[in-house]
Amino acid sequence: MLEFTAEQLERLEKVREDEVIEKLLLEVREHDPAWLEKMGEWPAYRYLKEQREEAWAFGIKDPEMVELFMRYSLMTPGFQKEPQFIKWMQRPVADSPEQRFRDYDSIMQYLHGLKEWPSAK
Repeated sequence: MLEFTAEQLERLEKVREDEVIEKLLLEVREHDPAWLEKMGEWPAYRYLKEQREEAWAFGIKDPEMVELFMRYSLMTPGFQKEPQFIKWMQRPVADSPEQRFRDYDSIMQYLHGLKEWPSAK
């Protein structure tokens, strides 16, 4: 059985984190190639890397939630700088930053659904 040093495990984690960015870029290439062409691959990569660091700055460490944060930033650029989002993430509750972001995402999906509701038009 292989045993890894702490340094090797850290390097593997960094590779995995970068693979998430690569995966997102592949999805963008498939679903919105015009945006990727306009933005450029390297700037898009840097943008997603910055978004990952923003997620970490909010205390979001779970890889799935970090990926969701990056996806959200592709759909809604700049959302993490909105005062409402910052206030939401910094509210004094006992839940984790991941749970706060999950709750925020649920609320935003609900509000988006209301806009699509036929009687709201």
